[in-house]
Amino acid sequence: MSQKIFQFDPSKFAADFARDGYVHIKGGVTPWFHGEVVKQVEESLVNRSMKEYAIGDKKQAMYEFPEGGGGNFEDEVCMMVSKVVGEKFEDMVFSERHVKAYDAAASATPLAHKDRYASQYSVGLSVHVKPGSTLVIYPEQETDINPFNTSVQMRSSLSPDRMPEAALSKARKVEIKDAAGDLIVFRGHAMWHLRANPALTTMLYFKMNAYHCDPLGEDRHSQTFRDNTIANAESGDEKLAGLIPRIGRRVDHFHKFYNRDWREIPGVVLFNEKHFSLDQDEFKMVQAMDGKKDVAAIVRASETTDFAAGLGKIRRMARRGVIDLIV
Repeated sequence: MSQKIFQFDPSKFAADFARDGYVHIKGGVTPWFHGEVVKQVEESLVNRSMKEYAIGDKKQAMYEFPEGGGGNFEDEVCMMVSKVVGEKFEDMVFSERHVKAYDAAASATPLAHKDRYASQYSVGLSVHVKPGSTLVIYPEQETDINPFNTSVQMRSSLSPDRMPEAALSKARKVEIKDAAGDLIVFRGHAMWHLRANPALTTMLYFKMNAYHCDPLGEDRHSQTFRDNTIANAESGDEKLAGLIPRIGRRVDHFHKFYNRDWREIPGVVLFNEKHFSLDQDEFKMVQAMDGKKDVAAIVRASETTDFAAGLGKIRRMARRGVIDLIV
């Protein structure tokens, strides 16, 4: 018999999530999977990843699903989340899968943050929770989406008078008292949140979205999309024109750069990479991509006078990872 990650009916929590933007599912994780996570965390702490990825007062490591158990665990997570949050299963993307272990000296009162743009849905599996440690969520205060692909960038973009602390001190907060084996799902990139009294608490976080967005390259399908895009970029004009282009999974942001002479240079930045220049036609093309229009319609929307040259620009962006080409 195949092992499972979860032991609850996700459809029973859909209405609560739609109303509140978060759910706390007590005992939602099977004892088998919780035990597997504990084993991996202990091995990481002793031997490898967490020593190398210290971030502030916590250590972090990428989580690897068990090889045994007989199940497709990535699909199980995507199916569970899709049913809770009301998205299509096939649209769900892993943007992050990290174990986070807080040090003994971690601050008891950390600042609130929002997760990266790609973390539309944050899924927390409680591994070790020390007494008094809670997840604090502010579900109603300043729920605009973090536009950046790191939470640090969002805070650094704010002037002192626009920091959230003053408003959050007066806002309604939800304090979730979780325990080992619990599951918490919330809108991570839209809700301010923090882990109060986090010392010696360990969480496994899956961050997900329905945006075709994977800046860190951690989703199980991202390399397949990349390989297929490279192959599709080399196809003939007729086939290429009928493909559906989408913003590439690794794209962090688009921007327009101005030098000191006010020369405008449109461009794109893939996560942790440098500026890649686009011309005006290419910039119009990516702005028109909605996941529905085919390449032919996108090229025409750019108003380029040379259709063949427009297809060449589509190929250039696909090869660079600016866009994905989907059959």
